Amino acid sequence: MDWWVRIAAGALLALALAAPARAQDGGSHFYRGKTITIIIPIGPGGAYDAYARLVSRHLGRKLPGNPTIIARNMPGGGGVIASNHLYNVAPQDGTTLAIITSSFANEQLFGNPQIRYDARKFLAVGRLLDTTSVLFFWHTSRIKTLDDMLTKPATMAISSVNEIPAYRLTAMNRFVGTQFKSIPGYPSARDYVMAVERGETDGGSSTFIGLSQLFSGYLREKKLNILVQFALHRDSNMADVPTVLELAKDHDATQVFKHLVSNDEIGRSLFSTPNVPPTRLAQLRAAFQAMLADPEFQAEAAQLKLPLAPRTGEEMQQIVADIFEISPEAMAKVREVTK
Repeated sequence: MDWWVRIAAGALLALALAAPARAQDGGSHFYRGKTITIIIPIGPGGAYDAYARLVSRHLGRKLPGNPTIIARNMPGGGGVIASNHLYNVAPQDGTTLAIITSSFANEQLFGNPQIRYDARKFLAVGRLLDTTSVLFFWHTSRIKTLDDMLTKPATMAISSVNEIPAYRLTAMNRFVGTQFKSIPGYPSARDYVMAVERGETDGGSSTFIGLSQLFSGYLREKKLNILVQFALHRDSNMADVPTVLELAKDHDATQVFKHLVSNDEIGRSLFSTPNVPPTRLAQLRAAFQAMLADPEFQAEAAQLKLPLAPRTGEEMQQIVADIFEISPEAMAKVREVTK
């Protein structure tokens, strides 16, 4: 069954379940006249920004009371600053949402010292898309082939040393034999590409959708050279590009990389703060499903070339819980890399 058929059925069920919730929660009265903020954990440009602004233009029409929705960039710390804000500062009443950084649960599991939240207490509204991250290099860089990447040193643009992309680079140095040096301080995919174009770094790491959305011309003209994808299986859009698991030389390396790519299942998902009343969370989830089924929303997503692979809020809540189901032995191996 096509995803949009499942979404339509899910929207009807969610609306039915939310009906008694609305009665208990004041119906449309809460959101009437309110402003909802969607936090974007990365700087302007890129897939986080594009999906958040798409949702901001459509979700309000599906909520009772038709609240105004604004999108606000809050970059820094590889997305941790935005997640900390959502957990500790934002009002916990359903008026602050985030296209949360896909690594937010893994970052906690791996012991990122910047984190001030429990990922399991964020409340999932729903997913727009899963993602596949890649390593890319500028066409004039000394790194042109997989063999170059495995035998020559290279500088890599990242946001922060305490984030999944940095951990992946460290793991590749340890288990694959690369000689990457991470250069932090670049807040978004746009900045990563500008860094390689200006010759500040040899390469960077971003999601394939982020590169496709911002730099389709560079990909078409082969100015960006994708050499590795971080995924369990090859993305059909990059069938000739190996996954990092294919480069792993032993069982320990494979186990570490499996955990370091698991966050891409979260992709571009909408979450709210902890402690949102259950009735209001039901409204948000029902509105999200109704938005996904809306022809106007689907048409704009297609026009902007933003693919959709949705999941419900309930499904995403379970995916986050599953990330924390890891054996102590496997966790110890991962933390050796991420400490």
